Amino acid sequence: MTTSSTSQVPPKQTKLSRNLVALLSYGGVPDEFFLDILLNTLEEYQTIFDNKRAALKAALHHGYMDDHIAAQMILAGIPLDEPHLQDQLSIFSKTEKSDLKAARLPVTESYYLMGVVDPTGELKEDEVCVIMESGQISGDVLVYRNPGLHFGDIHVLKATYVKALEEYAGNSKYGVFFPQKGDEIAGGNFDGDMYFISKNPKLLEHFNPSEPWVSLTPPTGNSARQPSQLPADELEEEAFDMFSKARFHNVSDVIGEAADSWLTIMDQFLTLGDERAEEKAEMKNKMLKLIDIYNDALDAPKNGVNVYLPDELKPDVFPHYMERDQKFVSTSILGMINDFVKSQTAEEHTPSAEISKLSCFEDEPVSEYHMEKCGRWYAKYRKEMSKAVSNKDGSANEVFQRYKQEFYGAAGLEDSKKSLEELYPEALALYNVVYDVAIKKKNVRNCGFVWKVAGSVLCRLYLKKTQGKTLGCPLAVFKKLCG
Repeated sequence: MTTSSTSQVPPKQTKLSRNLVALLSYGGVPDEFFLDILLNTLEEYQTIFDNKRAALKAALHHGYMDDHIAAQMILAGIPLDEPHLQDQLSIFSKTEKSDLKAARLPVTESYYLMGVVDPTGELKEDEVCVIMESGQISGDVLVYRNPGLHFGDIHVLKATYVKALEEYAGNSKYGVFFPQKGDEIAGGNFDGDMYFISKNPKLLEHFNPSEPWVSLTPPTGNSARQPSQLPADELEEEAFDMFSKARFHNVSDVIGEAADSWLTIMDQFLTLGDERAEEKAEMKNKMLKLIDIYNDALDAPKNGVNVYLPDELKPDVFPHYMERDQKFVSTSILGMINDFVKSQTAEEHTPSAEISKLSCFEDEPVSEYHMEKCGRWYAKYRKEMSKAVSNKDGSANEVFQRYKQEFYGAAGLEDSKKSLEELYPEALALYNVVYDVAIKKKNVRNCGFVWKVAGSVLCRLYLKKTQGKTLGCPLAVFKKLCG
């Protein structure tokens, strides 16, 4: 018997969020912990343009952006200064800096895992069962259900080995089981929610948990009289009022506004010393009210209640990193993170404007037939893609996928019935056609099409032409090494 709470797919690199950083900071995690991660990550990304190992790690972490083509190129031994590869690494670098600026900091020995209730009933209230690559783990772990805002939404629980769960999990991995009895974590009902699980020793050393969330107010329901209970003269007014609220009120707006209001107050709260105890108590009271509203708004779709955010809980100014018109300069850890990343913008790597072909591809003869065929095919693609982009209807990706399907006669190389010997001349011709256009237009982004469509074939062809001199490690192995 197995359970759907676990997976065979390793979790992606785990990153914090502004809310989680704020809660961890409130719980005693020092600023230096976050700033060290920030500095180390920035230093590593500064080397990705001339260090193959750093480049490969970045390409694997951001592989979802290009279907791991950049990683394949690096493993094939293609030089890091290849125009498309340089451009793709630049995109990865900018994406990472954007994440860092928003406090999405990579943290080791931490994972986002799907959680369900323990079917065996053996786990105690302060225990969880965490299944990773090598099986169940033991010891203290931090557990947080995103997107909780309460100070007590991060729990310190004991990861416990439960032999009986092996029957349910089977060979599956990457999941967390919670006890049948005990408080639900941050409103979670363990039906497939994602949980932040961390064994990071520094986080466990410094974090001091708070009491779990308990709502200070009853759920915000509709306490108005039913239409049948209203006098005739009040019925029309009540109906119009209900229509107006339903027409112009969006519960997702309340969720966002409550979260932003909470973070604004929390940002200021984190910078106040104990000598401002009265002011901090007032701030905390406002945050607790916002947390209740936020949680009610999250549950509103299934509870069918209307939730509103009172004006007195809406701040007039926001931390500068939120980039609102009315702002104040934040001096919290979140403000420091934002400002430090912005200060590094001047050092942003600029890829070379010169576009050139790989010599082993440029020197390889290509038949006129294949060049003409690929020239017509690429011209057709550019016309269709231009129309799709201008429509702004999300069809651009469909165009690309259709051309990739046409090239392979399948979804990709792995499913294609075409042999490599059949695909090599077509890929090489397409490469020359695409790069000729890119060179003429002096736009490196034009190079991307051929790598997105035929990248796997081109990497194999490059290996063949260079006698297979690679980094000597398969892509799957590097994925595990880089997390």
